[in-house]
Amino acid sequence: MLPSLSRISSILPVIFFLLFLKRNRIGGFWVIFVYCLASFVTDKVYGHLSNDTERFYVYFSFTFVEYTLFTLFVYLSLKEALFRYILLLSSLAFYLFAVFNVIGKKSEGFDSLTASVEDILIIIYSIFFLYEQIKGPAAFFIYQSKSFWIIIAFLIYFSSTLFLFIYGKSFEKNSTYWVINNIFDIVKNMLFTVAFALKTNKKQQYTMENTYADT
Repeated sequence: MLPSLSRISSILPVIFFLLFLKRNRIGGFWVIFVYCLASFVTDKVYGHLSNDTERFYVYFSFTFVEYTLFTLFVYLSLKEALFRYILLLSSLAFYLFAVFNVIGKKSEGFDSLTASVEDILIIIYSIFFLYEQIKGPAAFFIYQSKSFWIIIAFLIYFSSTLFLFIYGKSFEKNSTYWVINNIFDIVKNMLFTVAFALKTNKKQQYTMENTYADT
């Protein structure tokens, strides 16, 4: 039941992105739209595979794409040059690590190590974003930001699945522990949906910025 709901939930952000296309065109939100499409397609393909080697490479490819899209979104959302520089260096290290890690692997259904490293990096990047937002004069209206809800979705999902992915190799394919991933995948997609449906009140945000500028 939950795996099916998880797959279906990845379609909701796609629908809401298209329904409110005008308000979602800017800000790099198309990156999350592409991610949701990639997630849905990967789930469909993964569900039809029975060979462990094929499953491993499909999941590895998705991890690669997932990291790239999430990092790109955070990069586009950040303002501080130092944080952006850290993202670029960390991404180079991640790609090298992921490629070397996958070389020589033959029949594993889940790349636990690469997924765990991805989780840690995305959590750090999300903290960078939140730190910038808290420092800014518009912090009181942060909940009105589409980017805020997307970053929160990242943070909740990757924080909740980190230890699951670390020990993923020791679990059976149908282990009940994977329910954790399904639950927080649904939560993540619901928050994406909220973000795409949200209409940011820019007037209030600008008013707050002007108030701080005058003090």
